[in-house]
Amino acid sequence: MKIAIVDDEIDWQERVRAEIVRCDEDQEIEMEFFSNGEEYLESKECYDISFVDIEMPGLDGFETIIRAKERATDGIFIILTTHIEMSRKGYMVNAFRYIDKLQLEEVEEAITSAKTVLGRNQKIKVNVIGDGVRKITLKNIIYVETEKHYVVVHTRQGAVKCSNTMKEIENMLPDNCFCRCHNVYIVNLDEIIRIDDRIVYLSNGDDIDISYRKMNQFKKIYINRQFECANA
Repeated sequence: MKIAIVDDEIDWQERVRAEIVRCDEDQEIEMEFFSNGEEYLESKECYDISFVDIEMPGLDGFETIIRAKERATDGIFIILTTHIEMSRKGYMVNAFRYIDKLQLEEVEEAITSAKTVLGRNQKIKVNVIGDGVRKITLKNIIYVETEKHYVVVHTRQGAVKCSNTMKEIENMLPDNCFCRCHNVYIVNLDEIIRIDDRIVYLSNGDDIDISYRKMNQFKKIYINRQFECANA
């Protein structure tokens, strides 16, 4: 995960860095630091998460985020400030979180929730019949099913027939948000509208079965996913 910290005060850069390091148990985070919005934008890098101070010389934090979003459509932006009364303006740039610098312990929750969102933006490669290899974003997958001699990936853009096996597809999908509820179905837990007995109702209007053998475990996994996404 790549994180940018954009703040004109070195002391605040260091304080935010320290909070990120404290909650980075797996040591998988790379950080870069910028003292103003122009320097950040000139880097032309796309970061997974950007912590951006509101008050900086030159471009303020809001304008910096607006310009950054033109190239980083999947990036997450978290606003930093000591002026919490300006938080309403943060919604104008669709900031993911608005953190008071005097309460930096909120950084940990923000990163945890951001990881959940970023996971949805990952892509898998499938072998589309008649079209070759194609990348599909996880958040666009509603469910997967086996059909005769191929696998069908049902996406927001329509159904895609693949030559991959069901097991190959299952191994590509993260098990915290996808679950095999039946021998012929893998469902995106985030796309479930409701579960009624052994029927799963999905966001695209389809409904699929839960096998009796998998029912209890599937419902536990679904509840865990709902809890995980509650604040994301």
